[in-house]
Amino acid sequence: MDSVVRSFRATLVEGRFIPLFAALGITGMRVALFYAGGLPPAVSRGNNYLWSPAAHFFAPPLVSLAASTLSVFLIALILLLINSRFNLLRSRSNLPFTTPLFLLSLHPFFLTMSGDYISVIFILLAFFPLLESYQKPDSYLCSFRASILIAAASLFQIYALVLIPLWWSGERLMRAPRSRSFVSSLFGVFLVYVTLFSVYCFLDDIPGFVRPFLCFISFSIPEIPAFSILEWGGAALIGLFFISNMIFSISIYSRDKVLTLSLMQFVVFLIVFLLLLYVVYWQETFFFLLLSIALASYLNAYFYSKTISKNHIYPAYAMLLLMLLFYLSYLLPSTEPLF
Repeated sequence: MDSVVRSFRATLVEGRFIPLFAALGITGMRVALFYAGGLPPAVSRGNNYLWSPAAHFFAPPLVSLAASTLSVFLIALILLLINSRFNLLRSRSNLPFTTPLFLLSLHPFFLTMSGDYISVIFILLAFFPLLESYQKPDSYLCSFRASILIAAASLFQIYALVLIPLWWSGERLMRAPRSRSFVSSLFGVFLVYVTLFSVYCFLDDIPGFVRPFLCFISFSIPEIPAFSILEWGGAALIGLFFISNMIFSISIYSRDKVLTLSLMQFVVFLIVFLLLLYVVYWQETFFFLLLSIALASYLNAYFYSKTISKNHIYPAYAMLLLMLLFYLSYLLPSTEPLF
């Protein structure tokens, strides 16, 4: 093994105190970004059932910062637990925890608490019953639990309902019985929403029940952002970095155990569709991008935990430096933001 790879694995991947240092460093990064520019307004504008009445509790900037920071740590912890619970990497690695912490702390928009964070947490929790359903005869029960979690996520961000049909692809990859899983997932969503409908009927507010669904027809007209050549170059490099990692990781997880292979295929499938949905609804919600970043962070964590090529490590260091410059462009008031 090359010395560059050995050093990378000994420090960032397997370092004993790296999670602690990362937690303290990321917290400091978020606090510094907050005091440098404050909180931007919430990006998601869609109506929902539970977040809108609770949003005023998070209106104070410090409360919003603390809640969003806690949410980012929960997202990182859930990804770490998914990895350890199902032994996906089969090796010790800090990256499933540290990578989402870092990626979800680079932009001021990540500092503002919103229902998107709660929805993403519920969606990630739905991966537990999905992975538990692998080759089980009673996997339809896992489909039911996953649909309940996704329906609960939609109460905070209605766009989470789009994941219900996408989730069937994951269940197929886990070799779940398709017909019973389909019925069970629909019944889980029906159970949540018939209860919600009963509450709105009791309150005599049927239009309030229907209103969030109208968000699905609020498409965003695609517009080309007015970026400079340098900004477009930075965006292209970051996009190329993540796309190349997705491609290179195929050769690694394709040789792993079947459960890991199925999960990675499903994660790539979700990321592609989430980014397409973000293009359609980019003016309406931040949810699709937030979830895709969380999933891409695990994909990259897996890739850099398994790679033994220095040709992969050098670009990672270069992209890490570029992302830190991206962060500093928002932190330092004398510089113009890169994006």
